[in-house]
Amino acid sequence: MNVEPIAVIVLVLYLVGLLAIGFISSRKSSDGVTDFFLAGRNLNKWTVALSAVSSGRSAWLVLGVTGTAYATGLNAVWSIAGYITVEVFMFFYVARKFRTFSEKTGSITVPDILESRFNDKKHTLRIVSACIIMFFMVAYVGSQLVAGGSAFASSMGVSESTGMWITAFILLAYTMLGGFHAVSKTDVLQAGFMFVSLLLLPIIAVIGLGGFGPILDAMHTQSNGFTSPFAFGFGAIIGLLGIGFGSPGNPHILVRYMSLKNVKEMRQAALISSVWNVLMGWGAVMIGLAGRAYFPEISMLPNEDREQIFLSLGSEILNPFFFGFLLVAVLAAIMSSADSQLLVGSSAFIRDIYQKVIGQDKEIPQKKLVFLSRVTTVVFMGLSLILAFAAQEFVFWMVLFAFGGLGACFGPALLLSFYWKGVSKQGVLWGMITGLITVILVKQQPQWTYAFLPDVKELLNTYFFGITYEAVPGFLVATIFTVVVSLFTKKPEGAEEVIDSLNESA
Repeated sequence: MNVEPIAVIVLVLYLVGLLAIGFISSRKSSDGVTDFFLAGRNLNKWTVALSAVSSGRSAWLVLGVTGTAYATGLNAVWSIAGYITVEVFMFFYVARKFRTFSEKTGSITVPDILESRFNDKKHTLRIVSACIIMFFMVAYVGSQLVAGGSAFASSMGVSESTGMWITAFILLAYTMLGGFHAVSKTDVLQAGFMFVSLLLLPIIAVIGLGGFGPILDAMHTQSNGFTSPFAFGFGAIIGLLGIGFGSPGNPHILVRYMSLKNVKEMRQAALISSVWNVLMGWGAVMIGLAGRAYFPEISMLPNEDREQIFLSLGSEILNPFFFGFLLVAVLAAIMSSADSQLLVGSSAFIRDIYQKVIGQDKEIPQKKLVFLSRVTTVVFMGLSLILAFAAQEFVFWMVLFAFGGLGACFGPALLLSFYWKGVSKQGVLWGMITGLITVILVKQQPQWTYAFLPDVKELLNTYFFGITYEAVPGFLVATIFTVVVSLFTKKPEGAEEVIDSLNESA
């Protein structure tokens, strides 16, 4: 794909803008860990709503969903239906409880929330949850670096490895300097690029074709499933809807709820994010469908890669300046997720392991904690780079692995913690552990386990309606273990008062 110089200039200006935001935000993020990891709970509704949307979507939406729609037609609708539905519920009904409880207890991380909710003096929940977060965040950021390398390779003519290094450097620079202040501000900017590109491209494509007729004709020339969202089997549909199971447990989305300045604005933030989510999701699907009319055969795409349809379609119908916006949109999708994930991974170590466990009996200066947070951010980026260079999977499934894994581990734990008085510390602990084990077994077994063990994924495919996306069985297993173990173990003191107070504030 040949990229005009003006498109590259737009891309470079965007990258310079990210660095400038990081530098400007550095002073605000240097006073303490609450400022560095949560922007001092001082963000407005627009910033919270748009940064939640952009950080939650990643390259999976711009590259993965558009490619899925190109390859499978209207079946791709299930890819967006699950997370949109769940995030509407989370923002309208759970986010206010999350924000209220976090402020009352001084919590700035998900492990903070769990430890406070269950009066865990031994830090068991904090240590286990922090380790899970660090494990998945490295995988998450690694997947974004792979996507960034591919984006730079196709846009600037560099190698994919060089593209990954460039992505890593830009991300690290503004995240390390500006913390959550820089991350939230850049995410708003990046949400704007994603929104405009995902709406502008399909509209121009339809106009260029003279209407929807050629798109429908192109869809009909494919298999029958292209024109029906019900062509997939039950298991495949539930698996795609199950993407939504990731939303209640992904810390880089949840911290947005905690950062809102005025809790009374949460419903307005929820409305903004919901509209943004719906329009962006449908825009991604329409890009894939329109792409079939312009590129009837996958052999017409670079490397026969369906995930190239977004940029290939843009290169075909847009002038170089606006194509530059598409390049920015791809990188915006990548960086708006990776920066938040990088910060969450750093907070899991510095806040939850170093400050609250290793240094629990010490008075550690806030300036030192911020410095160590920046150092830890560098370490996490290094680990993510190692994984990125070793990874061989598609961006779509790499992202879904981490997204679904976090959802299975923390979704049931957090939802039950805010809505059920009977949930116990042991229930949450075993729910997280079994959710993690289930996700890993379904995704990587037998590669990561003994060969003589049964193939869990094959068992699910055979006896569980063909559902093989790991988030679904992971979420269900975690929920079952959390409930069952809670019924037979001691509940924390004051649980009824906590739930009642949260119900009154919601």
